[in-house]
Amino acid sequence: MSRYVLMPAAKEDLTDIRNYYLEEAGYRVATQMIVEFVESFRFLARTPGAGHIRPDLAEERPILFWPMRDYLILHKPATNPLEILSIIHGGRDVPSLIGRRKL
Repeated sequence: MSRYVLMPAAKEDLTDIRNYYLEEAGYRVATQMIVEFVESFRFLARTPGAGHIRPDLAEERPILFWPMRDYLILHKPATNPLEILSIIHGGRDVPSLIGRRKL
């Protein structure tokens, strides 16, 4: 079975996303969002090369981007278990966040 691990920034991102949807849309929507993220994480663990290289966002960093709704899941494809680095809303300043988080 392929595995993944949420790095600290990704754990924090997922908690923030859950809390946002709990407050704004309620338990059902928040739960559905978490389920969809976990399904995406499992898919990426099974197919770690899935995603897009985005040098405009990540420069030379070995990061792939996978879209999930309005979010980008950032992961390192050459890791085992697969490292989920961060989950960033597509409307945010992604390059700045990557730099600040030192991903």
